[in-house]
Amino acid sequence: MRFFVVPALALLGSACGPASLAASTFEGDDEGWSLSNNGALTNPTLERQGGNPAGHLCGKDEGDGDIWYFVAPQKYLGNLSAAMSKRLTFDLKQGSIFNQVRGRDVVLNGGGLAVAWNLRFAPGLDWTPYSVRFDATSGWRIDEPGGPGADATEDDLRTVLGDLKSLRIRGEFFDGLNDTACIDNVYLGRD
Repeated sequence: MRFFVVPALALLGSACGPASLAASTFEGDDEGWSLSNNGALTNPTLERQGGNPAGHLCGKDEGDGDIWYFVAPQKYLGNLSAAMSKRLTFDLKQGSIFNQVRGRDVVLNGGGLAVAWNLRFAPGLDWTPYSVRFDATSGWRIDEPGGPGADATEDDLRTVLGDLKSLRIRGEFFDGLNDTACIDNVYLGRD
């Protein structure tokens, strides 16, 4: 009888879902995620049921003002150059599909530069999956104060991913108070 030793890391992709550089499924806790809500960082609410499939995070608007975001924890930051040409995927849902507002949907800051990517359609009341590749053809734009700048190049994305300081995914899509949104299954660096 022969025995084969298989390194534990070789099984990571199949045993824990798709291989990625960083992942959050929110099955046990908030995994360090926070909310950027009217200039303050607050804690999201962990929901243990109703996710896609089980646990997920939810946030709500804390006041009339800035658009709020889900803010990724440290495991999504640093040198993520290996994510080039790979994807960021996540699921979103929101509490209302009326009075929708446009905004910067995914914002990455790093290497002295910021890039943004906008969803083609807002999330629905049920889980809506999103996927964007880190390449120059996927619609990333230079994020500038007055609005979207030029298309981001491969070099721009490499600069940002090479020293990623923040990753934010928009949670506010409703124009008004007390809007809610939830996020699940965030994977950075999927093939």
